[in-house]
Amino acid sequence: MIAPVGVPALDLSTKPLLFFQVFGERDDPRLLPLFAVVNGAIRPIGLTPRGWKQLDSIYFAAGTRYGIYRDDIEFGEVEVSADRPNVPLPGCRLLKPIAAAKLTFKETRSDQNVEFIAASAPLAKHAPFTGKLPTEAELAKLGRAFGHAIGNQAGMDESELDSLDFHARMIVTGATSEPTLLVSFIDPGAGDLGPGAGHTAHLFALGDKTGADYDPTYRHVVSGDAKRVEFQRVVDHLDVDGDGIDEIILEAWRYGAENDLVVLSFKAGQWHEAMRVKQSWCLDPPKDKK
Repeated sequence: MIAPVGVPALDLSTKPLLFFQVFGERDDPRLLPLFAVVNGAIRPIGLTPRGWKQLDSIYFAAGTRYGIYRDDIEFGEVEVSADRPNVPLPGCRLLKPIAAAKLTFKETRSDQNVEFIAASAPLAKHAPFTGKLPTEAELAKLGRAFGHAIGNQAGMDESELDSLDFHARMIVTGATSEPTLLVSFIDPGAGDLGPGAGHTAHLFALGDKTGADYDPTYRHVVSGDAKRVEFQRVVDHLDVDGDGIDEIILEAWRYGAENDLVVLSFKAGQWHEAMRVKQSWCLDPPKDKK
């Protein structure tokens, strides 16, 4: 992955703040670079093959430790192992740096598979929410009504939404004094999990409370051919740029295509895409299409 046109290459000599995905089995996790923050700006890690080797030597030296986060809470540390994982990727000559690692937690955890975000420096925390959260039943009622209203505005029938898997939760982002509402209606056979055939639909939305009610602050509503619909899910939320408001990290995917990493930032009362990059492990240049 080379830096986009007009974007200067990442200066690794300053050891910029990097974020990593920690994933895999709890006892044998992997560490993969995701993105950087430079002078408060979120940016992709665009480097030449030589630059990626330099990143590997700086950030993945054996014994290096980074804090691991989930929902803006530091759970423990990930330590880079001296062993290097074997990651076979057919047809790929050059891989991004991927490190084997081991995890230590501040408290006992039962996770067998893990998914965390790690940061190369400690992160600032926004003020905790001390108010009252809705009950599970209240949240389900609020979330369905919120999702139905957004779906109706996009011409989506409520019965179509209610045929999908529903999920709603509150996440404390610091965007307002109240938690952010997250609502998702998703096909259980979404993307590569299903046949990629026929019709499907998906609604992913965020809401924030600036008055008495929750107003939509991000919406992704799609309905159509299952091979073309983009699905989205939250990977994590944490304050990556230190402005006191969390960024929301999404994974976006389509059937038979590489996943995208999307970072949402809260600006002018709405959640906007601050960055979107392919989650490709391969650094080979794209092959010419014939």
